[in-house]
Amino acid sequence: MSNSAATPRASRLVEALAIAGLVVVPNVHAQQTGKTADDAQQLDRVVVTANKRIEPERNVAGSVTVLNGAQLEAIGAKDQEDTLKLTPGVQFNKGDIGSNTITIRGIGTETTNEGGGAQQQPTGFYVEDVPLVSPLGKGIVPDPYAFDLDRIEVLRGPQGALFGSGSLGGAVRYLFNKPKLDSFDASVQLSYAKVSGGDSAPSIAGMVNVPLSANVAGLRVVAWDREDPGYIDNLGTKTKDANKVKQTGVRLLATVKPTNTLAATWVVSTQDTKQSDTFSVSPDPTRLEHNAPNNSARKVTADFSSLTVDWNLGSHTLTSVTGWWRSKETSLIDDTELFTSVGLALPQVTRPSESQLSARSEELRIASNPGGPLSYVAGVFYQRSSGSGHAKQIDPSGAFGLTDLVDLGTDTSGTETAFFADAEYAFGTSGWSLDLGGRHYRTTTHYVQTGTTFGAPSDVAPPDSRDSGFTPKASLKYRFGDNGMWYATASKGYRYGGTNGTAPFKTFKSDSLWNYETGLRLNPAKGLQVDLSVFLLDWKDAQFTYFTTGAGGLPESGIANVGHAKSKGLEASLRYRVSSAFDVSLSAAYTDAKTEVPVEVPNGAGALTAPAGSRLPGSPKWQAALQAGYRFAGPMETSGRVFGTYAYVGDRVMYLSGNKPAGSYDTLDLGTSFANDHWTLSGILSNVTDSKGVQSITGAPAGVGSFAQYFLQKPRTLTVTLRYDY
Repeated sequence: MSNSAATPRASRLVEALAIAGLVVVPNVHAQQTGKTADDAQQLDRVVVTANKRIEPERNVAGSVTVLNGAQLEAIGAKDQEDTLKLTPGVQFNKGDIGSNTITIRGIGTETTNEGGGAQQQPTGFYVEDVPLVSPLGKGIVPDPYAFDLDRIEVLRGPQGALFGSGSLGGAVRYLFNKPKLDSFDASVQLSYAKVSGGDSAPSIAGMVNVPLSANVAGLRVVAWDREDPGYIDNLGTKTKDANKVKQTGVRLLATVKPTNTLAATWVVSTQDTKQSDTFSVSPDPTRLEHNAPNNSARKVTADFSSLTVDWNLGSHTLTSVTGWWRSKETSLIDDTELFTSVGLALPQVTRPSESQLSARSEELRIASNPGGPLSYVAGVFYQRSSGSGHAKQIDPSGAFGLTDLVDLGTDTSGTETAFFADAEYAFGTSGWSLDLGGRHYRTTTHYVQTGTTFGAPSDVAPPDSRDSGFTPKASLKYRFGDNGMWYATASKGYRYGGTNGTAPFKTFKSDSLWNYETGLRLNPAKGLQVDLSVFLLDWKDAQFTYFTTGAGGLPESGIANVGHAKSKGLEASLRYRVSSAFDVSLSAAYTDAKTEVPVEVPNGAGALTAPAGSRLPGSPKWQAALQAGYRFAGPMETSGRVFGTYAYVGDRVMYLSGNKPAGSYDTLDLGTSFANDHWTLSGILSNVTDSKGVQSITGAPAGVGSFAQYFLQKPRTLTVTLRYDY
């Protein structure tokens, strides 16, 4: 082969690898200088997370959405695709299992982790009081089966003061139902789902709650075996409905309360999720098919444990939270379609990989109990993370003189320590109160990579990194008695910086964000609540994933900083219990998230990739959700209910360059249920119109390649569920 012929072919090879995310060495963090359905309809709810102390949801100076677990079960919600569409301002960017990305208030610079770096996501995730984030990268994206959940809390705006890093746009927290110490409870739920034009599958879930000693100790065990039917055909393997999902899980919760002032709750869970083939379609987003010689299979195992001890000291409560989690992922991804799209027609290219990330954490805090003009919380936090991974990209044909195009291994570790405090003082009976808080943090990270790329050594061992900083918050509130509240708040969030793993190992800065927000929480009439929020997010040195031309004219990708970006918008919600039989809720969000300065690719050439005013990826300007339910007397002495959910998501772009646009889409779900004292029979038809809305796109931006894989919303699905509650 002549050199003139080999160079373009090699260039296309590296291009394909860059898009797949294997030419990019994972970046290195471096020091930077710079219940029942009726219960779900109650309007008075209590949360404990926004300020890490007990207070009514509507007293929180910020936007908080609480998704009640019983309500989620009643509408047939299973996962993030079902639950997060109920919260406008929060955008679900679909991926294969373990790779969803969530954007809150437009704060995101990528919509997929394929081809991107390993910087933290801008949205934080928590199970109970344990953060599932890591200074080493994305951490894990929890997506527990929505069975026997107490609630999901969505906190908008940066949560850096009390919750730490990786919560620039906001945070999502999952809470489980805890053991009851005074009663025996049990539930069994059988479901059968049929996808339009696809497969069908059964699921089973169960819960048993046993008081081991009356009002002293209790045990709650939850288990499930869930199947999601496939609906995408792989033409290459001749597999119909290839993208089946099988998930099994067990959750055990034990509570011991030896005295009225001391209680301890231990939670341990494990969840295995297997995916037979990718959720993406290509090259036509209107056809549920793709063409690859191998099915892209994945398995994700998520293990979690926490021990929470609360000691009531009278006017204060001392809380200790010990957490541990681990995520293990194995996959075999077929990249043949990707290579073909850039002119490298090979028989097959596979990408096997395995990775593990785990963390141990401890938080000790003291909080005032309700009552009195001063309420506060103060505490310390420590976390140690570790991770390892091994990935290859294999061309069995040996067309380029070797079969292992990429063979890389990584080992990482990191620590985070923090001190935080928050206090609110109410000025007598005037209705005014002032809240001040903040968090001081320190982090260290360690990273080593060994292996080869195209047969050449690709070892990286940069110096260990250290980072530190302070994130404040402040808010002012005025209460109108029982009629509502006005608030104004300012808060800051942060995310770690790092160093790209490809020569010359360019650094990217830690990015930070200020949120300025004001809003109203109104109770204008009995059963009616109206919430309004206006916000401005000022984002400095925003991290984003870029593709550029590196040494020798070969494309590469990495992470750099947008000089300045802003997101401004309006959120509104209305909840109205018209009568004991009829309830309705409506929420909407307008988000305008854009860069404030031109963005240049940091390759020394100063090439402009996006002008000032470019939209941030995965950020729809408009979102809305409408829910309604009507109760009636059913046959055979049952209580009947009909309900519906309509969700709308506006158009988006998937890359900062404006490439890979996705149009708007909507979803309509309808259902009915009939229940007596023990039995509930329900039928739910989701995505009634069988819309093929694009929720995310994997592919290279303009100038690198035309490859695209489309992740679509689930097709029309009928789910029939029979539940027994003892």
